Amino acid sequence: MVKKNYFLIFFIVFLSTFSLLKIFNNVVNLDTYEYGEWLINYQSGFIRRGLSGEIIFQLSRLFDGNLQLTYFIILSVICLIFYRLNYILLKNIKFNFFTILILFSPLLYFFFILINGVGIRKEILLFLFYLWYLISISSKSFSENSLWKFIFIFPVLLFIHEGIFFYLPYIFVPILLIKKKEEFKNFIPHFSVLIFVSILSMIILYFFKGSERNAFEICQSLKTFEPIGCLERGPIFALKNSLLKDQANNSMLFFYLDASFTSWLGYLTYVIYSFIPLILLFKFAEIKNKLTYILIYFLIIIFSLPLFHVAEDWSRWFSIHIHLTVFLLFFLQNKKMIRYKIIRNSKKINDFFMNKKVLLLLLLFIYCTFLHHEEYFSKDTKLEFTYYKILSDIN
Repeated sequence: MVKKNYFLIFFIVFLSTFSLLKIFNNVVNLDTYEYGEWLINYQSGFIRRGLSGEIIFQLSRLFDGNLQLTYFIILSVICLIFYRLNYILLKNIKFNFFTILILFSPLLYFFFILINGVGIRKEILLFLFYLWYLISISSKSFSENSLWKFIFIFPVLLFIHEGIFFYLPYIFVPILLIKKKEEFKNFIPHFSVLIFVSILSMIILYFFKGSERNAFEICQSLKTFEPIGCLERGPIFALKNSLLKDQANNSMLFFYLDASFTSWLGYLTYVIYSFIPLILLFKFAEIKNKLTYILIYFLIIIFSLPLFHVAEDWSRWFSIHIHLTVFLLFFLQNKKMIRYKIIRNSKKINDFFMNKKVLLLLLLFIYCTFLHHEEYFSKDTKLEFTYYKILSDIN
């Protein structure tokens, strides 16, 4: 009989509860960014990012046109499926101090519930898709033909948010790592179709990127359920502007070069701080050709750089990288392709914290909440100490 991992069960239930509360709060307050992003629809005609909103709009007919209720039900179901798939992926992992630490990275699960303006955004569909993909690959019944459904589902996600395109390489990596060299040729047709259809989808979306009329008619279609400030700010309002224009219609070309040294230093500190568990895991990992893994990851990051150039939500983009990387690492651990060799001082650290549960939980809580940075990067953003920020806001 398999022993239940009560820590993991508690962790998943905790995250699920707070995520649902976050969704409920966004619904009640008609949040401009989190709630509004999902409600972009096709009521003004075909437009980028409109698929999710059109689905919510059409399903709302089942609830007398109540978009708030429909949104809450759909997002709650998506959220619960996401955490269920996380549990399936993680349930057989043998946790140590360093693998537990990664679960508390500020840019991983807690990013959803701790940072204002994030919440359950559209990237959760990419996470859900990738978890399903990895779990399917792990199945004994997986075959080359099983891959086709994922090849055609991924481009559909682009019609919900085109930014997902810049994480396309993560689809190739699991097959690249677990299959023998002579088997690679069998997957060339799959990945060729994936690349072609994805690029074609991006071209289509570019020509339907939006206009002032689209933004106005979408807000009108939502009636009393439109997000606060629908025509003044937020994702729907942003459809009226050209690419590389902010919501004040000012140029965003090389916007990151306007940031001060303090902003850059603070942001890089936040990102490195969030990646520390990944760096430690890679240090202790027993894998062949570590340099190959580093090169692959470097190329993945390079592929996503255009997204950082055209949009300010840098913490979200890095959060997506961390999520997909962590899922991939646990997948490889389940496949026995990665093992962790913890010796000497690191073993003492591991044994100490694994035997001091209360102290471990306190450390993990402090780690994931200590630093605070907005989900976007611009010349005005700065890194803050969370507890000092809370005290300042109270005063």
